[in-house]
Amino acid sequence: MLSQEDLASSATSSPASSLYSPSPHVTGTGHVSSWVEELTSDHQSVRLVGLLYQCAAQVSAGAFDAANFYLEQITQLASLDSPHTLHRLAAVFADALARKLLTLVPGLSRALHLSSSSTTTTTSTTVHHHHPAAAAAWRHVFDMLPFLKLAYLATNRAVVEAMEGERFVHVVDLSGPASDPVQWIALFHSFRGRRGGAPHLRVTAVHDSAEFLRTMNGVLAREAEAFDIPFRFDAVEARVDELDPDALRNVLRVKSGEALAISVVAQLHRLLAVDDGRRNNGSGGGSSCLTPVQIMARSSSSSPRSFGELLERELNTRLQLSPDASSSSVLSSSSPGTTMRAPKLGSFLRAVRGLSPKIMVVTEPEANHNAGSFQERFDEAVNYYAALFDCLERATATSPAAQQQKKQGRCVVERVVLGEEIRGVVAREGVERKERHERLAQWARRMEGAGMERVGLSYDVMMEARKLLQSCGWGGYEVTHDARGDGFFFCWHKKPLYSISAWRPAAACRLGS
Repeated sequence: MLSQEDLASSATSSPASSLYSPSPHVTGTGHVSSWVEELTSDHQSVRLVGLLYQCAAQVSAGAFDAANFYLEQITQLASLDSPHTLHRLAAVFADALARKLLTLVPGLSRALHLSSSSTTTTTSTTVHHHHPAAAAAWRHVFDMLPFLKLAYLATNRAVVEAMEGERFVHVVDLSGPASDPVQWIALFHSFRGRRGGAPHLRVTAVHDSAEFLRTMNGVLAREAEAFDIPFRFDAVEARVDELDPDALRNVLRVKSGEALAISVVAQLHRLLAVDDGRRNNGSGGGSSCLTPVQIMARSSSSSPRSFGELLERELNTRLQLSPDASSSSVLSSSSPGTTMRAPKLGSFLRAVRGLSPKIMVVTEPEANHNAGSFQERFDEAVNYYAALFDCLERATATSPAAQQQKKQGRCVVERVVLGEEIRGVVAREGVERKERHERLAQWARRMEGAGMERVGLSYDVMMEARKLLQSCGWGGYEVTHDARGDGFFFCWHKKPLYSISAWRPAAACRLGS
């Protein structure tokens, strides 16, 4: 993926440097002139990368007219239906950038949010986890990409190893939308084959869809009966970030005499959401939601040339009055030794530690989307999601008979799952920004700070994961150790995209409990 620096250096040395600067020719109807038709496909892709970075810089600065100009150019090149991966990626990021720009005008943003919250389209509006389209999209993620399969396999193997000799086992599934009954069906199979037979098994699933939980209960009950495994299913209709840490033992129905295991896939980062002071809350004497007439009245003395310029001045005023993102106490890639406070996560992890699980297995995106500045998050997100879009493109390179079905699945994943994540990273702030992905090294500091210690994932787990990739013909993917050798990375062409690690209460905490 080309970076902003790559573009800058290329622009000064290439005869095609005009590709990297915006075209000034816009027709009176708002349509960009025929410059698009003059570019080859490769040049369009390079141009799109530059436009995305330029647009993000203008959005970050609150330059409404300039950002709108770049968005206009991006939409001339990008499309959700394009056969080119980068063009589809750019379309999703353009949507997120536009939403980010609108958040600087709170009244307009809230009005649009209200009007879109009742819609069910999957192309441009938020699709909540409990929406049927979201469940179908996550199923496509499972079918088209290896990451969920690898997470389920590694988690199950770690649970089986931790539960050796236990007769009563309680597994808590906190994976929400990333949860799938197939994981626990595979666990039935593993437990059935262990020496001494299968334990009495209880699975508690936390999910915000009652329908999903009912279906999961029925599927697992039938499979457990077929495997002749004593089984019970408990449902908790909620999201992981809605659970009350003080009532966690009661909500999850944790009982003495049962060995506890916890599995959480791509959800723990939601507990990092915090009101970090960069979201206008409407307070401050009513100036946070001015009408066009009010803005004009405040700026009439300087004779602005357009309403866009007026709005831009108001947005710049907001940015100057808001806390400087770069001075916030945050965790960023440039300061790996510091950790942003996350009271909700800390309370949750301490509550988990108090449950004394034998193992807690955590799978998370391996990215730093919790950086302090908008530009840092944007740069990281472009490169991270470009890799995931490449993975999906590779998944469609199959036999002609299955290609159309794969393309439909890719479309759903790009728009519903990845599109919603990108909007979460780029467009939202404060407590509404749930997609606060962090790297494994950062998670390690948080877990250890909450009184948890690492449980090394065994060599056998890695070999099984690699065997799965090989047997399914997933070229380009690999499983590697993290720097400490205790956890794994799931990689695409050497780039880590997900991490998996295992934890338990630290020895001092276990002795003190």
